[in-house]
Amino acid sequence: MSLYEVEHVSRRYGRAGTGASVLAVDDVSLTVEAGQRLGIVGESGSGKSTLVRMMAALDAPSSGVIRFGGEVVSHRRERDLAGLRSSVQLVFQDPRSSLDPRMRVGAVITEPLRSRLLRDRGDVPKDHRSRLAEVLASVDLPLEVAGRFPHELSGGQRQRVAIARALAPGPQVLIADEPVSALDVSVRAQVLNLVRDLVTAHGLTLVMVSHDLTVVRHVCDSVVVMRHGRVEEQGPSEQVYEDPQSAYTKELLAAIPRLRI
Repeated sequence: MSLYEVEHVSRRYGRAGTGASVLAVDDVSLTVEAGQRLGIVGESGSGKSTLVRMMAALDAPSSGVIRFGGEVVSHRRERDLAGLRSSVQLVFQDPRSSLDPRMRVGAVITEPLRSRLLRDRGDVPKDHRSRLAEVLASVDLPLEVAGRFPHELSGGQRQRVAIARALAPGPQVLIADEPVSALDVSVRAQVLNLVRDLVTAHGLTLVMVSHDLTVVRHVCDSVVVMRHGRVEEQGPSEQVYEDPQSAYTKELLAAIPRLRI
């Protein structure tokens, strides 16, 4: 049984006051196996972020079904999503907006540990201080960072804090939505390598959204290419990169800058 099963999922948004609508995701089907590292790529407006928001049950499809661990998670009440909420954690594009500026870093990272859903799971450490030190070390940040506020850190450090917060409750799945696009070029490779190493070390399943094919190839073992809300192509990363079947995928690959030395 696949960990995630997305079956003929579509998402349509209405435009207030106009009667018009936009089809953001159009009849998408895919599966994610435990331990898989899936990259979802495409231009802005391709529907990739909308898709992962539905996989995280932050939005609901207009039609179709999403299952996690064999259980339907689309169109479920929040109180019925305990399994998903305790197993799936997210890292967003911009840590400045995803981290509460009024909370110190230590409180930000340990906040998920105070969730009743996680306490009921039974395997979350009760010693929050110990867990805080552990996850900060795993993202190469000193313990002293716990006493700072997010605005006192660099962009790369803030994203490491976001990753540490996602790791703190011990999830099965990490969903990363453009995790390095808001960072300086000089630190992107460091954060990508960190994500890749942590996914391997913790045996996580990864779903990563990016508009950058080079990023996905570096981290992911499989890829889904989206355009106008539909899946253009999917398969093992090396196969898609070395022998693309879709004309759109070929265009994306041809657009990757290449340095001449």
